[in-house]
Amino acid sequence: MNIDIKNKFLNFLTSVKLLIASNIILRQILIAFVLLIIFIYASFLSLKIITHHGEGLSVPDFTGLEMKQVNKIADEKDLNFKIIDSVYNAPGKKGTVIAQVPPAGFKVKEGRTILLTIKTFNPQRILMPDFTNVSLIQAKADIETYGLRIGNLKYVPDIATNNVLEQIYNGRAIKPGTPIEKNSVIDLILGMGKSDKITIVPDLLNLTKDEAFQKATDLSLNIGALVFDNSVISTEDSLNAVIWKQTPIPNTQTTIGSSIDVWLSLELNK
Repeated sequence: MNIDIKNKFLNFLTSVKLLIASNIILRQILIAFVLLIIFIYASFLSLKIITHHGEGLSVPDFTGLEMKQVNKIADEKDLNFKIIDSVYNAPGKKGTVIAQVPPAGFKVKEGRTILLTIKTFNPQRILMPDFTNVSLIQAKADIETYGLRIGNLKYVPDIATNNVLEQIYNGRAIKPGTPIEKNSVIDLILGMGKSDKITIVPDLLNLTKDEAFQKATDLSLNIGALVFDNSVISTEDSLNAVIWKQTPIPNTQTTIGSSIDVWLSLELNK
């Protein structure tokens, strides 16, 4: 039975061969089809080799390294780098990388440019802008645009409600054009106007101190005492800690310009 099937199969192959041999057009079509398959396979193979499909370099960890070290490692890995920002008041050693994009371990192709932020040796200085005679909302936006930080808000009797009357640095009025370090804190003196001077205490729970400053300022309030518990040890910890208690409590009334004391921790179960 098996011999009979085998003979039939061989006879079928022989007949196919004879048909192909006797039919030039069919033979040409078969050859073209085979060549097409070979071409497609070769194209995919070459594309995979050229693009390193499925492969990639792991981005080294440049944080904490000086620029000489960064340059050496980048050359060895066939990567490029670009410094996009420099910061003075930040954790880390001066002259080293403090942040990078993409992060360490991210898969990239050869020649990729890694964006770096470094900590400078000297603070960057700017000429003090003029934030007076504008609203608190406008002043807040301008202060952040110039790389400065808004500090305490003090209200005095004046017809212009929430209008900036004076800008203060280190307890003294500072004139526009005065050289000042970037990231400095600027306090503002504002007009109290004819309002009832009442605002609502916001809910600051689970916010970081920077987020709390932003939210309080939007409501014409200050952040008073910052109380950190034992879980907060380093500067970086203080930036990541969140508020678990505040006074006055949220949704109560207070006068504009008042302070909110906050307690912060890294222990989220609080």
